[in-house]
Amino acid sequence: MFAIESDAVRVVLNPEGGLLDEVVFRAWGQELRPMHRAPWRAAHERLPADTPVVERNLAGDIFCAPFGANDLDDGPGHGPSANGEWRLADTEAVHGEGKRTSFILEQPVLGARLSKQITLFRGQPIVYERHVFAGGQGQLPVGHHPMIHVPGGAALAFSPKAFGLTAATPTEPDPSRGRSVLAYPQRFASLTAVKRADGTTVDASHFPFAENNEEIVLLAEAPGAHYGWSAALAVKDGFVFFGIKDARVLPFTLLWMSNGGRDYSPWNSRHRHVLGVEEIRGYFHLGHRASTEPNELTEAGYPTAVALVPGGSVTITYAFGAIPAPTGWTRVTGIDVEARRLRLRGDVGTPVEVPFDRPTLDGGTV
Repeated sequence: MFAIESDAVRVVLNPEGGLLDEVVFRAWGQELRPMHRAPWRAAHERLPADTPVVERNLAGDIFCAPFGANDLDDGPGHGPSANGEWRLADTEAVHGEGKRTSFILEQPVLGARLSKQITLFRGQPIVYERHVFAGGQGQLPVGHHPMIHVPGGAALAFSPKAFGLTAATPTEPDPSRGRSVLAYPQRFASLTAVKRADGTTVDASHFPFAENNEEIVLLAEAPGAHYGWSAALAVKDGFVFFGIKDARVLPFTLLWMSNGGRDYSPWNSRHRHVLGVEEIRGYFHLGHRASTEPNELTEAGYPTAVALVPGGSVTITYAFGAIPAPTGWTRVTGIDVEARRLRLRGDVGTPVEVPFDRPTLDGGTV
């Protein structure tokens, strides 16, 4: 394990799969631990030897390449980046008040060399991530897979979206193994009005909206957006989780709503109140093949993969953080992304400002 720390954040990176195994935010005199760790991970359970690394180590945030099923290489889900071995490369100071730690993936991804940078700044309860593919060849879906644990529930909010979708088949299609309650497929204008399979409508911007279910929903950024944001206000658990991205590079937010809807091992109906707020460039979770073939998102003008070329490079950036839940807020209504700060707006009271380093987020290329 590699520990990276500032006064405002502590990150522990697991070199087996590169997952952020532990993330602790320190803000306004409080310590916040919003990130999820799978129950088998927390209990140090022994899983079958053939369990993929990404599933065995499930925690925090995961960088996925390819995002979803690794069906072109017949490898484990979410690809080498989430299942391979990462080694420490170097650590350097940034702007005199930050620290950047770099890692290299030992395995190639479509022939590309993949590096990971984690940057922390003094006084900022934010984790900045940068992944760079050098060389390689082929089309590749990619994405970040942060997960939060919200036993008290959460109100969800996002930058403006063009539309939302569910996939062609339910997340858990076999009732002997699990359950999904939403209608698949469907297109909707707002997360506040999503159809269930029984014909009723539910406000899916409040999680959880059902029990013993497993859902995946995709939200497409509004055309022309530069910065995209996601926010989950967990009043009972005392925090706001937020993610910031370049919407031109990662044009979709994929929500994995996991609430006891998987009965098979190692999930065993115990994986509950877990919300993946995943920022991706891919076709749902359906994987490499589906994301590199024509699909309904590419037909709508959205890219679902990056292009790796020999001698070229592709950079993916993402930032996420957490602050204590402001008194009286029931939902985040907006996040303004400025050069040196984020301004979070709630449904009551005054906005909250968080120091931010936008140049560290910038620089994504595809």
